Amino acid sequence: MNYPALSDKKRLTITFAKEIPKYLTADEVQHILASVSNKARDHLLISMLWQTGARVSELLNVRVKDVDFYARTIQLHTLKRRTKIATRTLPLQDGLKGDIGAYIAMKGLKSNDMLFPIVRQTAYFIVNRAVVGAGYEKDRAHPHVFRHSFAVHCILAGVPIVVLQQWLGHASIQNTLIYLQVLGRDTRHFFDGLAF
Repeated sequence: MNYPALSDKKRLTITFAKEIPKYLTADEVQHILASVSNKARDHLLISMLWQTGARVSELLNVRVKDVDFYARTIQLHTLKRRTKIATRTLPLQDGLKGDIGAYIAMKGLKSNDMLFPIVRQTAYFIVNRAVVGAGYEKDRAHPHVFRHSFAVHCILAGVPIVVLQQWLGHASIQNTLIYLQVLGRDTRHFFDGLAF
């Protein structure tokens, strides 16, 4: 049977980057978190980078009122151009929701307070110190690596690419498709799941 050809406007071209972005595995992230377990702010910052895939700038703009403990969601705000702010809502797992709630209570934060009243350089330092301190390479000691790690973890767990695109806040799905490359490297779990 002959299928009609897609017009150029409807054709989806998958362009892969030369290299998969640097990322950390789930076990590596847990090891890093264990190394900062005595610092509530640092632990929560890294946990949220890992479990939301947020950009560090988005996370540093989160206020207490952006966390909905009943709906188990968090709102992230991204500055698009200079005047337009895009907002997206992400689901939260119960463990992270509980950690956020405990942190807010411990710090005595109010509705309009920032969760992390720190600058980007401080966030970079926190991540760098935790990753390098846990024994990992300096080229993976960057907040954006946790965003890549979240995306790779989602892909390996079978999250649909369009859902991941929404969670990451990518305007174009092309930016999300680069994470599919990791499937070519880590295919054993697909094979183990097959029944013959």
